[in-house]
Amino acid sequence: MKITEIDKLITNKYPLKRQETWDESGLCYLVDPSTIVSGVFICLDLTKEIIDLAIKSEINFIISHHPIFLKNKEIKPTKYELEMLKMLKDHKISFASYHTNIDNAPNGINMFIAEQLNLHQIKNIVGTGIVTGKINFAYRPKVFASTLKNTFNLERIIYASEKLVKTIAIYAGTGFNILRENLPKLKDVDLLVTGDVKWHDWQFAKLHEIDVMDAGHDLENTFIELITKLISENVKLLKIQTAPSRQEIKIVI
Repeated sequence: MKITEIDKLITNKYPLKRQETWDESGLCYLVDPSTIVSGVFICLDLTKEIIDLAIKSEINFIISHHPIFLKNKEIKPTKYELEMLKMLKDHKISFASYHTNIDNAPNGINMFIAEQLNLHQIKNIVGTGIVTGKINFAYRPKVFASTLKNTFNLERIIYASEKLVKTIAIYAGTGFNILRENLPKLKDVDLLVTGDVKWHDWQFAKLHEIDVMDAGHDLENTFIELITKLISENVKLLKIQTAPSRQEIKIVI
């Protein structure tokens, strides 16, 4: 199978038209349209270490969730990004990222998370990528946080209320602004689960009596599971290697 056919498999399920205007989802660097895939490396972020692993494994196609911005003339590539691009060119490795086209898809990451948590009455908030669902019984956030942490092998979870929760809204990644913009559609939700919640977000949530849970960016490792499943179900005997990210923990004294 060609690299372009793998790309088509993914974009047919998660159309690029769903991506945000600032995003660079899709094929970022393609060695040759006729290139046959030797294997796929799936990760959250492209790094030199990931490229080295792909080289050692003789894999010629890397897929990440987060893009590197090489096509946008308004964003100057960093020295590190240019060095990675040189590594890709030197070793004839193609690269693609599928980011907000999957974040915003009704059958994307947030739906996958809700299903893995065995939520009931799962619904998409149309046009947002937000997914809502219910748990069997009303739990304290601590209990739900433990379930979330164990299900997705998360390092840490932050929340600010002990009120009982039953109806959950999910938007993995940095989704507080999307959740905030759609609050009228979430009036019956007890808890908003997202990542990278900033100080002013917590203040906004408190002011509007909204309960929020910050699960960190590692929740987006579900992207790796999602894409691995899609490819393995449609392409037989293809070498697939993955590298989930891990939250960096800093100790400050």
